[in-house]
Amino acid sequence: MKQWLVSCAVVCACADGGGHRSDATLGSAGVTLGGGESTPTTADEGATGARLDLGSQSDLPWDTGGECAAQTLAASVEFVPVDVLLMIDTSNSMAAAIDAVEQSINANLALILGASGLDYRVIVAGDYPPGDQLDICISMPLSGTDCAPPPPVPALTANYFHYDQATGSGAFLASILGWYAAPDPHALAPGGYSDWLRPEANKVILAMTDGSSASNAASDGDAFDSALLALPDALFGTPGDRNYLMHVITSMPVNNPSTAPWLPTDPIAGNGGSIQQVAILTGGWRFPLSQAADFAVVFQQIAQGVVETTPVACSFAIPDPPDGETIDPDTIEIDYLPGGVGPAETFHQVSGPAQCTPDAFYIDTDTVVLCPDACLLVQADMMAKLDVRYGCDVGFVG
Repeated sequence: MKQWLVSCAVVCACADGGGHRSDATLGSAGVTLGGGESTPTTADEGATGARLDLGSQSDLPWDTGGECAAQTLAASVEFVPVDVLLMIDTSNSMAAAIDAVEQSINANLALILGASGLDYRVIVAGDYPPGDQLDICISMPLSGTDCAPPPPVPALTANYFHYDQATGSGAFLASILGWYAAPDPHALAPGGYSDWLRPEANKVILAMTDGSSASNAASDGDAFDSALLALPDALFGTPGDRNYLMHVITSMPVNNPSTAPWLPTDPIAGNGGSIQQVAILTGGWRFPLSQAADFAVVFQQIAQGVVETTPVACSFAIPDPPDGETIDPDTIEIDYLPGGVGPAETFHQVSGPAQCTPDAFYIDTDTVVLCPDACLLVQADMMAKLDVRYGCDVGFVG
């Protein structure tokens, strides 16, 4: 799991040295705050503290009668949201798989995503009761119904959405493309299931089909990927910057052990080669449809994979200063410590996204935003640490 240890230093005019440090460690379970007493940090301290670039006393916005003293506050940093599109083939061959989904999705997918602290949505795309084929009804707590009996209209919640349409394996990939902007029969999504996809969210497609009528040509999977990236609003990303991955549950051989996924490096085997190719292209996993009894474990693996690969957002609010203090945004600098230990690399402030460089950030109203290259650098670091410090003149003029 990508973990950011983020601390924000507030420089204040205190001469007695009574500072308090509180760090925020972000992991898969959310935010844990811990702190201990410390003395104010100065420019002579090492990279693991809040290092201050001190100007002369005349450069400071106040006269402390000495060096700046620092107090550290916890930053509120969040993970990128996640939208999970569960695409289900509801043809007659899928009865065991659909039953396993209804039994597993709450405890073995939604509960894990919710406990992680992620801002997630699950969008089920499949035939809703009474369906023309097999149908699927997701029960509480993910949905707003116990499905006994299913209400006439899917019971949506803040985390659950149901797009009511039927498809089989032959039209499976075409349905993902076609339903993107097609209204559902209940007028819940007049603009298609894309109404429920968030531009800022990472996308995970969980595709379930026996693949019996799907193309086995890998090139058809390549064509689907290109068409998905060309959809309006680029919610799944763009060519060269894909914003989705696809996990596939289909008719293919059982791995050893049976719950182990087939990886992107493993060859295509069994049905639906075109659909499997999309999983391979995007770095997703493949599981055998025949192992419906193992779906609880499969869903747990997928949920944990989502948690562990969801990056921290590259923006966070400027923390509130201590009572009686104010913060001059022009004084903010950020120290990035690779691996959490350094040596520190300083990110400097620029006036906006047009001025971005690989080691920079900018401030949008009251939010610190890492520039794209700095964002990629930190998100790729499993144990990255950021020290955010402000209060002394660093030479920036907004």
